[in-house]
Amino acid sequence: MKWSEKIRVRFHDTDENETASVSQIFKYIQEAAMCQLNAQHPSYDELLAQGKAFILSAIRLEIHAPIFTYEEIIARSWACPSRGLNFLRCYEIERDGEILCEAASSWALVSINEKKLLSVEDIDTSAYSMDEPVTTERPVRVRIPSALPMSLVGEYTVQRSDIDVNGHMNNTNYPRIICDRIPNANRLRVKSIGIHFASEAVLDETLKVYMSRVDNRFYFRTVRSDGKANIEAEIIVEDMDI
Repeated sequence: MKWSEKIRVRFHDTDENETASVSQIFKYIQEAAMCQLNAQHPSYDELLAQGKAFILSAIRLEIHAPIFTYEEIIARSWACPSRGLNFLRCYEIERDGEILCEAASSWALVSINEKKLLSVEDIDTSAYSMDEPVTTERPVRVRIPSALPMSLVGEYTVQRSDIDVNGHMNNTNYPRIICDRIPNANRLRVKSIGIHFASEAVLDETLKVYMSRVDNRFYFRTVRSDGKANIEAEIIVEDMDI
């Protein structure tokens, strides 16, 4: 069974083309996931009380059709059969029976104090709504070709409005940072975005943003001030009919 949340797209969720931004779509699907956790337990706060947390490792979102201002949509999330160090969670967004977006993600369960990975079996997830995983066209985990040249296209300093209760940038904010670097983005529609989260970025951290383009595909890498990779991402676009 899939957990569902009804959402009305707000004017401030959308861009100059009146379509919901990629970051906002991330927020819709992850809000559905949080609502499921809080209703079915263990909730996010209950896990924190145990010194545990789910940390997003990788996600692939495929956007089949744009989402427009003031539309009524249904965001769904569900856990998938998982074991070992990899907890699988999937998502979809529906409008009037049409699936607009699908996403698959991989999460790691970590011990906050010991800073080590835990097995999915270390908590009881049997109460979570479960269903079969989404099959995405592109792999969930991003692999940037090693020979691909990457150019510095800017820097971004993590703001207080970017971070969450964990003290680092919330994963739903990363699409905004990299999508803003795409040339002529107002004339392009994101069809697919995959992000691999390598390490966290904390308040006031300055990230260097690198990019490479191959036809309709953009690759991004953000790097922390200590030289560690922060995220790697792949974005596939198409011309927008405007």
